[in-house]
Amino acid sequence: MSIAFRIGAPTGRTVVMALFLFFGLFAPSLALSDTFTATVPAGTEVTMGDPQSVIPVTITNNGPNRQIRSIVFRIDTAKYEFTSFVVPPAGWCIDRFSTGRITFALLQPDGRCRGTPNGSEILPGESLTFNITVLPLSEAADVSGDTFTRIRVRTQRNFTLSGGLPTWTRRALALDMTATPSTTGVGGTITLSMQVTNRSTATQSGITSNPAPPGYSSAIVSYSDGPFYGSTLLNGSITDSDTTITVDSTDEFPASGTIKIGSEEICYSSKTATTFTGVVRGCNGTTAASHTSGAVVYSLTSFSLAPGESGTITWLYSADLTGSVYFTARARDSTATANSVSVDSNTVIIGSFTALLSVSPTSVVSGQSVTVQMTVTNNGTSALINVTPNTLSGCAGGATEGSISGPTPAFISSLAPGASGVFEWTSTITGSVNDIYCFTGSASADGPVTTNTATSNTGSISAYSVTVSPSTIASGTVNQTFTWTLYNGGGCPIRVVRIDIPLSGGDWNCSSTGAPPGWTGGCRDPVRFVSLSRSSDIAPGSIGTFSITFSTTETVTSDKEVSFPIEIRTRRGGGCRNERYFISSSVIVTAYAITLTHSPAGPIYADGSSRYTMTATLTLNGSPVSGKTITFGTTNGTLDPLSAVTDSNGQAVVDLIAPISTTDTSATVTATYINAQATDTVNFTGWTGPNLQYWGGLNPTTVNCGASYSFTMDIKNVSTTATMSLTTSSYFAFNDSTNGGSAEFIAYLDSAVTVSPGETRTLTFGSATDAGGGGGVTVPVNFIEGTYRPDQNSNPPPASGLFFSDGGTNDQYRGVTDDIAVSGRCGTVTIDVIDWHELY
Repeated sequence: MSIAFRIGAPTGRTVVMALFLFFGLFAPSLALSDTFTATVPAGTEVTMGDPQSVIPVTITNNGPNRQIRSIVFRIDTAKYEFTSFVVPPAGWCIDRFSTGRITFALLQPDGRCRGTPNGSEILPGESLTFNITVLPLSEAADVSGDTFTRIRVRTQRNFTLSGGLPTWTRRALALDMTATPSTTGVGGTITLSMQVTNRSTATQSGITSNPAPPGYSSAIVSYSDGPFYGSTLLNGSITDSDTTITVDSTDEFPASGTIKIGSEEICYSSKTATTFTGVVRGCNGTTAASHTSGAVVYSLTSFSLAPGESGTITWLYSADLTGSVYFTARARDSTATANSVSVDSNTVIIGSFTALLSVSPTSVVSGQSVTVQMTVTNNGTSALINVTPNTLSGCAGGATEGSISGPTPAFISSLAPGASGVFEWTSTITGSVNDIYCFTGSASADGPVTTNTATSNTGSISAYSVTVSPSTIASGTVNQTFTWTLYNGGGCPIRVVRIDIPLSGGDWNCSSTGAPPGWTGGCRDPVRFVSLSRSSDIAPGSIGTFSITFSTTETVTSDKEVSFPIEIRTRRGGGCRNERYFISSSVIVTAYAITLTHSPAGPIYADGSSRYTMTATLTLNGSPVSGKTITFGTTNGTLDPLSAVTDSNGQAVVDLIAPISTTDTSATVTATYINAQATDTVNFTGWTGPNLQYWGGLNPTTVNCGASYSFTMDIKNVSTTATMSLTTSSYFAFNDSTNGGSAEFIAYLDSAVTVSPGETRTLTFGSATDAGGGGGVTVPVNFIEGTYRPDQNSNPPPASGLFFSDGGTNDQYRGVTDDIAVSGRCGTVTIDVIDWHELY
């Protein structure tokens, strides 16, 4: 419709009437103004100094007429900066980005970011949430009432709508909460570590938890002890009257205060680097007692934190019932003017046989593969035999978890009490941008027994995804190379990649770069990688790898997440435009450092029984840290145990037991303390001969010193091709060396036995010599009382575990994963007393 108005001088009244008729008849919708509402959830809060702080802003189109196609957020850069971690909602993209302004528009089918309708615009009456990531800057204490400086909403024909601004709270403390171990049995102890960092500009004192103790999600645990504000190990045994307490280090303890060892509290008035002096034993109504070297020493005195400093608070809980639980708390100062956001810990699974699932990476393009790992743990008192994962399934979220291959290995022959093993799958993820993927699964063992049904973490599909390796480094690391692997899931080739250097250089000094073939790159801020020709571009569906080496990195006093924002640009032509996209990436710089080593050098056989000793060393500012729990993980084989406490040298030691494989394979072992992490790769040589494994049924499991026994157990040949003909020189053995003894029990096979591929046989070891014949073998009277696991020992004496011999061709040592309790008149010698009478 076309309407024209002609206005003459003497007819002003007619013009007024015509305009009235136009707005009344032809544009009634203009009588009301379109508006929008911007809201955040009640209680929204962010943490100072956290570059991944999220403000979830819901934009509601109140109508009544126009669609929302573009939104601009502005913020006060004296208080906040926008960061590159922003992920637009489905159908939207980031059109422009700076530290003080971010513009969202509609993602077009050709990859352009424009205000042109695409089916994802916000219609009248509809709402859409934008998760805005920001870096909140520091103040002296918590700040409430923060907001954006402006939100500008545009509709078709570039109309701008009006609306209000939401508010939230900025918190002065950062909190990281970790519950270890990640799985335990009923009756086990859960240690909750709260690492608190002062992100404000003022010193905060009297740091504690709110609530105290932290709450838990399910009443399957109970609080048992804490808070502890530092820990170390007792260095040398003490009596109940010693007035100098020597420990590994007093770094985490104040100049004066209270410590706790066992149930005794000890007050002290001064300290040196390794001693507490001026002590009062059994203070605060407790009883003085003797304590052995290596006992954990806790601090009961709350600490203060200068700006940037960190401290750790520890709480202990008892695992009472089976199920899953996580912990929730805030950190706060003594006046409650400085607090953290409310934080949930990781989930702990309680049960005798448990499973945990994880998937990585958590951002992929459609068609990319992910790795799924299931960690199974035996928290019971007996070995689990033939541990096998059940079928893995995808879970709801929009993405399709397809082409699932695995598991590797197919089964774990035997899992000792306290040990953990891992199964691995790969899966191809397909779907639309922002679709979610995750997995569920469980495992079973002979009995039968079954784990909980585990659900993995979630990931999402994006148009472009990136991974950075390593993702964690120690404070002050030098000559560190980071590698970014960029996946192009868009429809246009990538010709430029820019990676911002933190702090405009600062401690991050770029020394060299690495680019894909046909690209250039050099040290600058940002580092700019450029494709020299269209043939060198990262084509859709392809991968590009970029690296930056820093001669120096950042020195921190507390763990810090450091952002490396990435900008990519596509090439014009073939229906593509020169578009910009922003991707987030980050690494964590930790105050603590871990190194991880193994022995022997290897490779060892992938026979399901050989083992590496894995040693993690934890340091802080170069000095060893004792009394801290290190958690281990692996991509192959089994760990025994899953976690260990650092000794006076800062070392925590576990065993990695080889997987069963007929081909050469490897395992990557990870050691973790809070955010500090180290990895070590070990190698295995495939075992192609007959392979006999302990298959349970050990009898007896309790013996008395001086008594005679024959032992029976089930053995399975897990080889599918090779037969093993055992001679009577095969034996079963255990010893008391772990309790400082030198006694040894060896029982030889009663008679020769042939074990075919895949066959399970019950064997009897009851002969005192390799001549066989049975009859039982006596447990030495000097055997020290205790509980012992017959681990494989390929270099006796002392003999331990199983030795299978076929006369020398396929001899092999294997472990027994059940324990034997030795009691009775052990470690003593019987003395006959003779009365002597002299005759005169």
